[in-house]
Amino acid sequence: MSATPYLADANVRAPGYFVLRADALCRHCGRSTALLALSVPPGHETLELPEDAEGAGMWQHADAHALLFFVQKLPDGVRRRLRELSQSFRPGHGAATLNSYWANHCEHCRAPIGDRELHCEPEGAFTPASEQAAAALRLVPIPESFEALTAGYSPEPEFFSCIRRIGGSWPTIS
Repeated sequence: MSATPYLADANVRAPGYFVLRADALCRHCGRSTALLALSVPPGHETLELPEDAEGAGMWQHADAHALLFFVQKLPDGVRRRLRELSQSFRPGHGAATLNSYWANHCEHCRAPIGDRELHCEPEGAFTPASEQAAAALRLVPIPESFEALTAGYSPEPEFFSCIRRIGGSWPTIS
């Protein structure tokens, strides 16, 4: 991992990352819209802060995939890559947090689609309830360094191995 972070306040880092793609109905206009999410592979690290909030945190190795949500900050390279993939995944405000975060927006009505409904609800776009539902998701590996400041972290997502990979050979899905 990089000893010098791109983000001074990053709490997740990895040598590469995934962009997940899904389609879902917008609850505002009822039309199907494309969605993105971020994931990191096994071998990523998370920053564990001391309980007393004094002193520096320690980076901990994680041996599982993880989904990230309520992502507040990303380095410029990752931001550029996400803008190339979608104009509808961009910083926005949500009712669930007081801070802005990278959120999906409907391609049609431009309404924000909150991470809570996509990542925290049963059968949300990125919380499939079956192998078949997971197979409808697409996974794009991005072999570039990754760091983020995120408030949402879901290790070992169920059915992750059933998600279809699109292109690329890095990293492997275990």
